[in-house]
Amino acid sequence: MTVPVAKGENASTGLVPNPDGFAFPNFGSSGSPEVFNENDLVTMFGSGPDVCEGGVSTPCVPTAEAAAWARMVNQAREAGHCEGFAVLSASRFAGKESPKTVELLNQGDVTHGIMRAFATQFLKETQDNTKSWAKRSLGDIVATLENSFASGEVGYSLGVYSDLGGHAVLPYAIEYDSPEQVRIKIYDSNWPGEERFVFVDLAANEWRFSFFGSDPLNDPDAWVGGPGDLDITAMSARESGTCPFCSDATAVDKSLLVIRSLRPDWSIDTPGGTVTATSNTVEGVTVRPLRSSALTDASVPVDFMIEISTAESVSLVLPSPTRISGMTPTGVVEIDSPSDQGGSATIEDDRVTTESSEVRIAMSSGNRGAAASGGVSTIAIEPDQIAAQVTTSAGTEVQVESTDETRLVEVVGRDEGNVDYEVVTQSGPTEIARRVVSVDGTETSEVESGVMRGQTVADALPEVLQAPDVKPGLPPASERTIGGVPVTTTTVATSPTSSTSTTSTTVATATTANRPTQTTRPSATTSPATPTTQAQNASARKAAVINVNVAEWSPGISDPMSSGFSARLSGGAGQLDSVPGCGDVGCLESLRPEILGGGTDSATGGDTTVPVTFTMSGVPGTFSVRCGNGSWVSSSGSGGSQSASCSFGNVTSDVTVYIRA
Repeated sequence: MTVPVAKGENASTGLVPNPDGFAFPNFGSSGSPEVFNENDLVTMFGSGPDVCEGGVSTPCVPTAEAAAWARMVNQAREAGHCEGFAVLSASRFAGKESPKTVELLNQGDVTHGIMRAFATQFLKETQDNTKSWAKRSLGDIVATLENSFASGEVGYSLGVYSDLGGHAVLPYAIEYDSPEQVRIKIYDSNWPGEERFVFVDLAANEWRFSFFGSDPLNDPDAWVGGPGDLDITAMSARESGTCPFCSDATAVDKSLLVIRSLRPDWSIDTPGGTVTATSNTVEGVTVRPLRSSALTDASVPVDFMIEISTAESVSLVLPSPTRISGMTPTGVVEIDSPSDQGGSATIEDDRVTTESSEVRIAMSSGNRGAAASGGVSTIAIEPDQIAAQVTTSAGTEVQVESTDETRLVEVVGRDEGNVDYEVVTQSGPTEIARRVVSVDGTETSEVESGVMRGQTVADALPEVLQAPDVKPGLPPASERTIGGVPVTTTTVATSPTSSTSTTSTTVATATTANRPTQTTRPSATTSPATPTTQAQNASARKAAVINVNVAEWSPGISDPMSSGFSARLSGGAGQLDSVPGCGDVGCLESLRPEILGGGTDSATGGDTTVPVTFTMSGVPGTFSVRCGNGSWVSSSGSGGSQSASCSFGNVTSDVTVYIRA
């Protein structure tokens, strides 16, 4: 890699955060009802048989491995999309796309464009490019940015890292306060429309960046770092990215893990030594806070991305509740350790094992997927199948296989009365077969409607791992949003070669002015408008009641299944934040919160979307939940701690959540 010589001259691309950045601030997954889905997979990687079953794109049913990769992206989105904001705004500026980025609203394909841009950080080409720049000096990075800006090219995103987390921004200009004092001007999605900076002191070999401060020039809590804590990533690396899970790809030659943990107290034992969130001196292992994650207090989960260049096994120790998703050279691996009592697992290229009964493990490869929990468990990818094995607490060894005929399987050891284990298979597109075996060998079987976790592109995180709507330390999103006007729509012409650009896009008609004191703001709750010249007032917002139906909950009120769990409603555009959760079925039966539903706001004329999610966790047995007329969602987890969730995309009238066991 040849690095140009810095001339010490100011340079600018001409990009300005307003109007070339988004009007709304960075948001986590709770900030939008949208998820990274099968259409995003097709947009990024095409609709071949490695992405969609049978190569059919309408509709695309993602293969097991493609769905697992999407779940990894959705897990990583929990804390924010800063990488997506930086990459998509750069792409739109470079393509001179219209309307201006500041006019776009956070809905529809704009939101999905941000998600797809965010997802490019998990491509091998992007990873390799970022890692190469992390090894360069601050002077090399400054010189490269100066040269890029002088040519008018917004060619790089910039990552900053501290003990508090990681963040991605878009650098667009450079100013020299002196030959050794450099100000890199950035678009920071946490602060829409504002002029923000990364200050680099070449003499001290140090950089400084204000993450939380409203005044970046006077922030006593600014992040400070040196070489290795600041990197850049070429936009061209993302554009050349290849499908990481396709059979003809040579992209994955090492393991990439995304770890989300309640506390950063995990450790990984490798052949070269042990790495932790705060100590990484092992050759061949890279540990970085995910560029979207910022640790602000001990109660906020934090994400890390780990790259491991070894074919030998590595062992993970997980003292706190943790979810791990990632790629190995043979497939996608997933690990759930829900207990605060700790768990552990071992990963190799083609298998994952655990001796912790509370830990759930899974692997997906091609169109096969398998999961196991509830005992000493192993998942192994073999040439013609994926084998899932569990040794139960009763000493029974159970093995099931995922094959071309039975593509999704899960085996769960049960330590519940006379029950020994359970085998679950996806027997049809919306049909689950469940076989329960008792210690005495007695079997019962049933078929139910629903989809297994391995068939979904998004899997709700346990409540303890969910991110707050706004990172503590930042002002509310409404105070950082650039003012707008009621929604109108336009069709945006985009580059057909860009995997992150938008197509049909909803915009605000004028948002390039300074923030007004009273105005309707585009926000995460604004729903996609009808593609006409003006959003239609189809239905006014009205009160809606959320009911919980327990008629199919067969365990009695004194049964352990019926109490001691955690159930809550979330979302509702923030209206459900103050609604207490429930710990027993009696509470759920009487739970009837009333909210203002989605629809047209009479005061502003804008349309509002009100998504609602129901989550039930910590149940000591299997159960299912259903939102309205949707499919039943079966619980997953270890024998003593099952969880499940379902969602309404937009509540406009009274709705009902159903639970059964």
